[in-house]
Amino acid sequence: MLPIYSLKSGARVLAATTALVVVFAGSAFAVDGNAVAARLKAIYAEQGGTIDYGSVETNGSTVVLKDTKVSTAGVKETFTAGDVTLSDVSDVSGGGFRIGALTMPDIDFSPEGEPASKISVDGISLQGITLPPEGATDPLAKILQYERAEVKHVNFNAKGKDVLTADNLTASISPITEANPVAFTTNVERFKADLSDVQDPKTKDALKALGYETISGKIDMSGTWNVSDGRLNFDKMDFVADNAGTLGLKLDISGYTLDFIKGLQEATKDMEGKPDDAQGMAMLGLMQQLSFTGASIRFEDASLTYKALDYVAKQQGAKRDDLINQAKMIIPMAAAQLGNAEFSQALSAAVSTYLDDPKTIEIKAAPAKPVPFAIIAAGGMADPKSLIKTLGVTVVANQ
Repeated sequence: MLPIYSLKSGARVLAATTALVVVFAGSAFAVDGNAVAARLKAIYAEQGGTIDYGSVETNGSTVVLKDTKVSTAGVKETFTAGDVTLSDVSDVSGGGFRIGALTMPDIDFSPEGEPASKISVDGISLQGITLPPEGATDPLAKILQYERAEVKHVNFNAKGKDVLTADNLTASISPITEANPVAFTTNVERFKADLSDVQDPKTKDALKALGYETISGKIDMSGTWNVSDGRLNFDKMDFVADNAGTLGLKLDISGYTLDFIKGLQEATKDMEGKPDDAQGMAMLGLMQQLSFTGASIRFEDASLTYKALDYVAKQQGAKRDDLINQAKMIIPMAAAQLGNAEFSQALSAAVSTYLDDPKTIEIKAAPAKPVPFAIIAAGGMADPKSLIKTLGVTVVANQ
């Protein structure tokens, strides 16, 4: 009978041990849902927005914010987000929390004063969210940090007609630290805009003649941000329009520090309800903290140029070559008014080259050293022509 007795005893020990493991495992992975919700709400408030919820439900590492309402900085409307789910939530060593993913139901709302319009946002999620502990003194603790954001579909509908749709919007951000530059990317896989209801008759006719009543394309952006000195470099901002062309922008500035971001958030809150002039002055004051390092605007043609020239030529009863020849004569005379012979010559040559064979045309600004925006503003008001030399402006074509 000893073997049977031993077998039964072993089974009891195994059952008891299993129960204890389940109990302690559940305790180890359970989080304080109310504390997580409170930290998320507090940190989001630092960005100028609000999160309000009716109650919090916690099940192990999953936290659900019930009946949630959200607003963002600079937007009056508060929209209902429903039940926001935080999954794979864990405590972080030293305090705070990490959220594996945040998801919320699809959103439909009408902007204030526009009952005939509707905005729909589907498939919203944030991944890899870090919530610093309450009372953290690190300046980075006031920034809502996440690794990836996704929106599957966005639709703007006016009077029953879809005027703008976008699919698969994504944003990725490397860890935010003061030691290394932060790398980020933003993409819109596909967008479509319906311009057929443009009100201006001339613009409406031009879009129809050019075949651009509907425009589709994609958006790709990337860059880096150095937290320590506020160096913000957008090395790629490409807006691609099918059968038209690609507008590529680059911008490199410094002074975009955490203090600047805080000032911008506070200014955004204070602007609500104030006149446009007051808002403009507030933003101008903030811009004085920034310095300009470089920028460029580049257009890569995909049939838009000759379509536009043909349209204008038809309106004037002329031919495309006639317009091109006229432009080649007029541009040097107009450029001479800028008071910079070297730039005028380069501009005339670039435009002439581009019109003969539209591929790319690019305007660059690359000063020898960063230029404070205060100097740019003062120069723009006193002598706009001087900015060509101050900012090191050049123009090239088909390069």
